[in-house]
Amino acid sequence: MNGSTYRIENLDVYRKSMAAGVKLYRAAGNGASNGHSPLAEKVRQTALAMILHLVDGLGFWETDIKALHFAAAKRAVNEMTPLLDLMVSLGEMKPETQAQLATDLQDLAKMVGGLLRQARRREQGGEEARGAQGEERGREGACN
Repeated sequence: MNGSTYRIENLDVYRKSMAAGVKLYRAAGNGASNGHSPLAEKVRQTALAMILHLVDGLGFWETDIKALHFAAAKRAVNEMTPLLDLMVSLGEMKPETQAQLATDLQDLAKMVGGLLRQARRREQGGEEARGAQGEERGREGACN
């Protein structure tokens, strides 16, 4: 990134997803299998999907496409709970690590869920999609 800052990097949801992704990657690699189990690989893949779908959603103006990517990001966040439960059950992760990650994932799920609800309301022509006179907003008002 060479010192350049993109608008998306300033968003709390992006920062939180990146921080959670880094923690998940590290936790998957620090387990009893040293990150070489199929389960650890699935955690890493799901962490990556979580971040990439979020970024894709943030990068589109079209609300229907935003909603699809935010829904995929939310699914990836939600998939982490059973994956982490399995890792603990199989001795690949300490319960303390899982508890720390669970808190981060709960916060992230709320943030992504809010983005998804907002995109769906806009997609359906809700209040956020209409100006004061009931006309559609331009591109500037369609995406925060």
